[in-house]
Amino acid sequence: MMDAVVAVVTRAPSSQGKSRLIEQLQTTDGAGLRTALLRDTLAVVSAIEANKALLYTPSDAAAEIERLTPFDALFLAQRGATLGERMLNGARDLLARGFERVVLVGADLPTLPATYVVDALERLARSPESLVLGPAEDGGYYLIGMTRLHPELFDGVPWGTANVLRRTQEIAAAIRLSVELLPMWYDVDHPSDLQRVLHRRAEGDPGGRHTCAWLRKALRAI
Repeated sequence: MMDAVVAVVTRAPSSQGKSRLIEQLQTTDGAGLRTALLRDTLAVVSAIEANKALLYTPSDAAAEIERLTPFDALFLAQRGATLGERMLNGARDLLARGFERVVLVGADLPTLPATYVVDALERLARSPESLVLGPAEDGGYYLIGMTRLHPELFDGVPWGTANVLRRTQEIAAAIRLSVELLPMWYDVDHPSDLQRVLHRRAEGDPGGRHTCAWLRKALRAI
């Protein structure tokens, strides 16, 4: 899949993020949690036979992101004021570099099956005119894949709400773009999501190693 690229859209762990979750956990080690989530997500991506990229913010965080990345990758700073603009520009930059299939994934997916990402790449190979979306349980999406840029998909979407997926599908229908949906999955936004990571790990799932290690340490500290 050398014509394909999987790009993780991430914020540097040293920057603010997951503030509500961190407050609920009553921990002062937010950076540790953000680092663990990113490292587990990168572990998922590392097994995929495709080019890899990190779309990071803030713009001066390249060294931090590179230190955490366990594989060769293309590192590109995010550009744009909103999440939609940053994803749009990231996809545009990757397509401009010659990649024929571009898949963007979030950075808080510690137990995401790598097979879902591979499935997205294979669907784009079979149906290059389609859009591939990975529905998230919170009403957003954890993955978006494309072979062509459709700026409309990133405009007028209520980011951070339960209507992100629905609105994206409506826009795709309006521009007559077929959508293929992957299995639903969850990102980590609530303490209950972390409990699920622990449970899956206890049942033998290899994912979530760093997140579980951080959580056990944090709970002892709390």
